[in-house]
Amino acid sequence: MRILDFLETVIRSVGVGTAWLTVVPIAFFTGLQMLDRKLQLGVSAILPDLSTSLLFILIFMSFGFTYLRDGHVRVDVFRRNWPPRRLAWIELAGCLFVLLPLAIILTNYGWDGLMRTTKYAETDIWARRIAAVIGPVLLGFAGLVVVARNIAFLRGQHDSIAPSSQEDMPNGD
Repeated sequence: MRILDFLETVIRSVGVGTAWLTVVPIAFFTGLQMLDRKLQLGVSAILPDLSTSLLFILIFMSFGFTYLRDGHVRVDVFRRNWPPRRLAWIELAGCLFVLLPLAIILTNYGWDGLMRTTKYAETDIWARRIAAVIGPVLLGFAGLVVVARNIAFLRGQHDSIAPSSQEDMPNGD
């Protein structure tokens, strides 16, 4: 369980760190874009590309974090009344047959894109391509954490199913 806790801490740190490193510049560039439209400063040609690249990086680098926090979209019409063991089995099957294969496919395509990037590519393209590899890898690790925790829950070795909702997280993280 220590390894799982460590992986979860790394995934959470990367997700939160990425959010802080991208959201503030996105807001700044958006404000600068609005000023540029009014004052015609001549910088608006690069700002949309920077904002788009940062948003791409934010989304990809926070997949795993969002999944571990149970922040992804679910249809809870049936789920809310199901017992925890059934939820654990469904989450386990979803991870093994959907999430992990998806993470592998996304990582493969991300790696292919990164390898096709030439040394003449711009920094924002490199950053997006690196995020397209690291993000799915983190998502895959998050899936492995959820698989291991649900197996432990089904064996009676863990108290709750995974992923944990925000209310279950320590300190509201």
